[in-house]
Amino acid sequence: MKPVWVIVNPRAAGGRGADVMPELEEMLNRYEIDFSIHETVAPGHAEELARVARAVASRILVVGGDGTIHEVANGLLADPEPAVVGLRLPPLAVLPVGTGNDFFRMVRSSRGILEAVRALGEGVPRSFEVGEARWEGGQRHFVNLVGVGIDVEVLRRRSTFARLPGLLQYLAALGASLARYRPIPLRVTVSCGNQEPRVLEAPVLLSAVTVGPSVGGGFVLSPRAVPDDGRLDLFHVRKIGLLKVLQYLPGILRGAGLKRPEISQLQGTRVHMRRMDDRALAFELDGELMEISTSFLEICVRPESLEILELLEESG
Repeated sequence: MKPVWVIVNPRAAGGRGADVMPELEEMLNRYEIDFSIHETVAPGHAEELARVARAVASRILVVGGDGTIHEVANGLLADPEPAVVGLRLPPLAVLPVGTGNDFFRMVRSSRGILEAVRALGEGVPRSFEVGEARWEGGQRHFVNLVGVGIDVEVLRRRSTFARLPGLLQYLAALGASLARYRPIPLRVTVSCGNQEPRVLEAPVLLSAVTVGPSVGGGFVLSPRAVPDDGRLDLFHVRKIGLLKVLQYLPGILRGAGLKRPEISQLQGTRVHMRRMDDRALAFELDGELMEISTSFLEICVRPESLEILELLEESG
């Protein structure tokens, strides 16, 4: 029997990843689980660990936030693709200790240490999709979010408010970003099977493609989004002023959904984004700012790419 790999980001949420480890190790030993612990030491290290783990681990427990899960997913799905070389990827359990933890909300994984350990032994694998983003000279998977517009500016400013918890941190960075943000001219094309593509063309405040419903630690942009329907969800906001942003925020936080002329919410299997001027298109993936130069993004869904371990009484 292959061991369980525990991939830990000890710096997640200001050191919370390290704080939970003594109790986690005790619980793993109590349940007599054969495990090995692998701590990340730098950005990108979780991806390297996952590349190795996909061939030698029976299951993987990820201790971290959305960024750590993003790296693990990219390591598991790296070239050569698992299907090409006949690999069955180890299923994941997640112990969410990050700032936002939107992936945890999406897959309804186990929040506590006991539940995460039980999922390793008793959990049933459930398949989930991921997204894939391609641009000029590059490609990467994402587990929840591609963000363009104000979301990029928020990400650039979040470190200023690092002492705040996830949702408050995002709100504070959003307020600081809105004062200086200038909407970008964007053309977005959403395709879904044989249906006629939908084209949106205007200066935008935000254009976000998600696998699940929430971003930023609890902003429910797409309430109907589910991570196993074979579709991505677009939340697209044209240029609006600060007063309308403040007016719409409560509805987004409640997950009530918004029907406004400035907001488009679409579903599809493929989304193409391109700036309508000569400037580079800045974007983020799962909270990672992509410092590259590209004029476009080609985004598609990859169904049933990862398996998440669920406890039956929780998933029901």
